[in-house]
Parts: sequence; structure tokens; C-alpha cells
Amino acid sequence: MTSERLVALVSAVAGIALTLAQYVVPAWAGFHTWQYTAAQALVCVVLFAYARTARKTDGERGARLAIAAVGALVIAAAGIGSGLLGPDTRTVESAPGTVSPLPDVGVAAFFPIEDAAGIARGDAHVLLRRRDADPIDVGPGVRRYIGATALETVDKLAAYVEAWDDAGSHLTITQPTNAAFLSPVLFFPQTVEIAGKSLASDAFATPALHRQVKTFYFPKDATRTSAAMHGVTGPAVLFAVDDDRGRLLPGGIGFAQSGRDLRLGGMRLRATVGSYPTLEISAIPYPPAVGIGLLVLLGGLVYAAMYAGGRVAGPAPDTSGTDKDQETTARLDIGPKDPVKNFSQTDRTGSPL
Repeated sequence: MTSERLVALVSAVAGIALTLAQYVVPAWAGFHTWQYTAAQALVCVVLFAYARTARKTDGERGARLAIAAVGALVIAAAGIGSGLLGPDTRTVESAPGTVSPLPDVGVAAFFPIEDAAGIARGDAHVLLRRRDADPIDVGPGVRRYIGATALETVDKLAAYVEAWDDAGSHLTITQPTNAAFLSPVLFFPQTVEIAGKSLASDAFATPALHRQVKTFYFPKDATRTSAAMHGVTGPAVLFAVDDDRGRLLPGGIGFAQSGRDLRLGGMRLRATVGSYPTLEISAIPYPPAVGIGLLVLLGGLVYAAMYAGGRVAGPAPDTSGTDKDQETTARLDIGPKDPVKNFSQTDRTGSPL
């Protein structure tokens, strides 16, 4: 194997691997960096140089392998295009029961309504609807591909909150700082430092009682080490109840384990901790371009494999007629090579040669 062929082979394998990796881990930010682009560009330069001079440096076999090199070049170029032109990975977060249009993908994402039990299970599906096409279901751990886009769900911390007054009447939950004003599902978008711990936080209100409630999420490991949460064995929520002027009510702070009730600030509160899906959208190499590159690559490899031992593999030439021709020629060659010259010599000497 020539050194040029070996370098081209290693480059082709590297370029194909770097491109196909975008289908395996499409959310990795490294695909959109200059280092990734530079590596793929180097692969393209090597493959182009080999394809251009393959016949001269590697003979007939190299001329055939040049076709495979072109296929690998197309695949690597598709990887560069996705990294340079494709948008960075983004996450679409929406409240239960809402729709998020995704015009760049050509779909609308429908986020399902979930109750407390659904949030605790964390198994909600996102439905993608397209014009004149069947809907696409994206469940937990499932990835879907639409054109040059990969879509998958990622679980996000969530809590379903409920509130009742002293008479047992259910209170309406609002979120003044959230786009989903009437949603009872909290996503804890902020973090705060409490007692040296970084805790996720959110807030909601109960307009009927003029209460504003701050909530802080305590994961299971934090509840084990907190002396104030004695007896709490799982994830919990810290509630802080304010009046409508933002002043903390007397005795308005308390812990509640996930799914358990807590009486606080003239209300009965319950928070069920779990997860709710967000939709992660990532760019991938354009599948038709990668498919064409793979077909050209495989075709070139098969064509090169047909060339063995310096000659094209195929049926042996028919030599039966050649043997007969040689035998006939041998018979015709019996006797003097130059009868005219021999005749003149016989005439001078008087005797035949």
C-alpha cells in the first residue's frame, strides 16, 4: 500500500466518523466550533489531493479508489456544512397544554396537559404536527429526524402545585412572571443560595387569598443533610408565603415532602415533584448528501476490489485459436528461409547446400 493511499484511507475514516457522530450526539456544542471545521477541512484537502493525482501516484487501482475518495469527500463536506451553517442546539420549553410553532423545522410542537401523577411519572410525550403529514410522537428517550434537524425530549425538573383554602375549596394557581399564567406546573428557572446550598426556585400566587408563594426545590440528597427537614425522606419543597404586598406572613415558611400536604399561611399546599419534557432541537448533516456520499464511496470500493494483481478480474482469455495459429506457422517455416539466395549459391558451386 502506497503512503498516499494510506493517508487518504485514514483521512476518509476520520471524516466519515466525524460526520456520522452528529447523528449520534447531535446536541454536542463541539460540532459548531472552528476546531471541528478545521479537522473536517483538512480531511477534504487530503481526499481531494489524492483523487486528483491517484492515477499518477497509485496506478490503475488508485484511479478506481479515487471514486471512493470523492464519496468520502462529499460526506465530510456535509459535516462541515452542518457545523458552519446549522444553528446551535436550542431547547424549547413550554407549559402543559400549549403549542410552540417551529417554522424553521416546519412543525408545531404540542405539549400535553399533565396532572400531578403524570408529572411524578415523567413520561409525557411531545407531539409534532406537520402540514399534510402524519404527526410524529417524541417520547422519552426517542429521537426523531426531520430534514437536517434532530429532535428529542429532555426531562426537566418540574413540580405540580395545588392549593386549598381552610374550607377545602380548590384555589386557582397563577404565575404572574410566567408566560403560562394559569399553569400549575413550576419549572424552577432561577437558582438561589440558601444555607450554602444552590437551590432551584420558582413562585406562584393564589389570587383568591391574596397570597404570593415562593418555592425552593430540595433534592433528595439535600433533605438528608438538612437538620430542618428531619423526617423528610425524599425530594421536598420549601414554601415561603407572602401577602399581596410581598411581606412574609408570620409562620409562613415550611417544608413539604413531594406529594404531601402542608398547612401554611391559611392554605393547604401540596407540591408533587417530577419532570416534564422539553424539546431539544439540533442541526445534523443533510441526510440526502450523506446518502449520496455513502453510495459513491461503496461503489468506488467495489470497483477497486475488482482490480486484483495488476489486472482487471474477469474470465481468462481464449488461447485455443492462438495455439493452432502457432502450429500452422511452424509448419510453413520448415525449409530454407531464402530460396532465391540458396539457388544462386547452388548455381555457383555446382552442388546443393
